[in-house]
Amino acid sequence: MTATLSIQSAQQLSLKQRAKISIGRIAAHASPHRTRQLMESPSSSPRSVRDKTIMEYLKYQARVQKRDDFFEALHNDFWQGDGGAVFAENCDHRFEELFLGRQSDDFHQLQLICQQRRPLHIVEFGCNSGVVLNYMVKNLPSIQTAVGIDINRLQIQRNLKANHFDPRIEFLAADGVQWVLDNATKDTLFVTNGGVMEYFRRSRLNEMLTHIADRLSPAIFFAIEPNAPDHDLENNHDSIPFGEELSFSHNYKHLFQSNGFDIRHQRFTEYQTWKMMATIAVA
Repeated sequence: MTATLSIQSAQQLSLKQRAKISIGRIAAHASPHRTRQLMESPSSSPRSVRDKTIMEYLKYQARVQKRDDFFEALHNDFWQGDGGAVFAENCDHRFEELFLGRQSDDFHQLQLICQQRRPLHIVEFGCNSGVVLNYMVKNLPSIQTAVGIDINRLQIQRNLKANHFDPRIEFLAADGVQWVLDNATKDTLFVTNGGVMEYFRRSRLNEMLTHIADRLSPAIFFAIEPNAPDHDLENNHDSIPFGEELSFSHNYKHLFQSNGFDIRHQRFTEYQTWKMMATIAVA
């Protein structure tokens, strides 16, 4: 993939894309019942030609109308289905190449903060194959329990069958935000790595972070998340769909600070087509 994962690339439409949207608009008006179904439950991999064209139109319409709930549902459909399972099965190299290779300075800063605050628990959202969580448990001495959460049940089943994880780790198939609201406790280090919060709409992240700051402090949040390179983070606090996936480029400084956290560390790492923001925030 060589195209820059930007806000501009998500908004600019080629002639081919415009044609698909026009055809999709016609198909949507011709099939109103199916259109309502796809609006309520978007499909990330539609099978029929009709559904593919309707989805092109609905994604365009949702972007114009700023229907963040539509995009979050679309991302959920992908990650809990076959697409998420295939991605998870082929991404362990990212741990060595990206997390250890490019984010080691950020993890070192986390270790220093954890030496002071000594969290007892870790909760990782989008834990995938569990390699990052396992590494953190082994390298943060104060941790007593850890929970790895992923929306993809097949991936969680793989993790549960494996025998190489630290015995302090539990794996669950669940919606991460809802699990925190229902189950999380104080003295927890919350973790996302490589792009997880980008698939949640801002209002749900606000709800979760405010809940943590108000009810679960002391707490630490360690997030490694992508940002669109053309997102003006100094002046624009909005969460904006970007790139091919139309995930959200959140303003992580504003996101955490506006929900009661203090930023202790923040650093960008540049990649070929995107940039990754590492944030450590405490409540």
